[in-house]
Amino acid sequence: MFYKIVVAILKVLVFIIFDLEIHNEDNINKTKGGLIACGNHTSMIDPVILAVSTKRQIHFMGKKELFDKKVFGYLFRKLGAFPVDREGVSMSAIKSSLAVLKNNEVLGIFPEGTRVKQYDENNAKPGIALIANKAKVNIMPFYIKGPYKFRGKIKIYFGEETNYLENLEGKAKAEEYGEIGKQILKDIYSLSDR
Repeated sequence: MFYKIVVAILKVLVFIIFDLEIHNEDNINKTKGGLIACGNHTSMIDPVILAVSTKRQIHFMGKKELFDKKVFGYLFRKLGAFPVDREGVSMSAIKSSLAVLKNNEVLGIFPEGTRVKQYDENNAKPGIALIANKAKVNIMPFYIKGPYKFRGKIKIYFGEETNYLENLEGKAKAEEYGEIGKQILKDIYSLSDR
């Protein structure tokens, strides 16, 4: 309920400040069960744009520094977000991710791990494929395009829900997860051509 109220307020603010266009929102709104939504990341506002663009609640993985202040940490957790340590393997973040997905909800991740301005396949992280494999869920790429300025035209494009792990056999290796991560990132940026 808290999430819905906050998102409703943010939606009004977003549509006042920006000119937001949402493309293929049915791709995510009609999904059932656990899903990972992966997109490009250029601004701190990206999670807000994703949240107001879908009817499903998004549980975000955010850098642990965002949770250091008690008030903000409390608010982020109330909104379904949880911290991740970007310096190494964050087992608590993996466990939280799996809990979200096993509860048939949507996990929002920016696979480059930080804000970037242009595509580089080497920014892809293997953790998303690992989480998807453990939770047995599909991944949906999305792409946010446009200038974050007053009345700037912001477009969000949702891609197709995809099983990136269908060709994996036996126990996956880190290199295989890395290659899948690169493919996910490629698919995210391919949406920018629309």
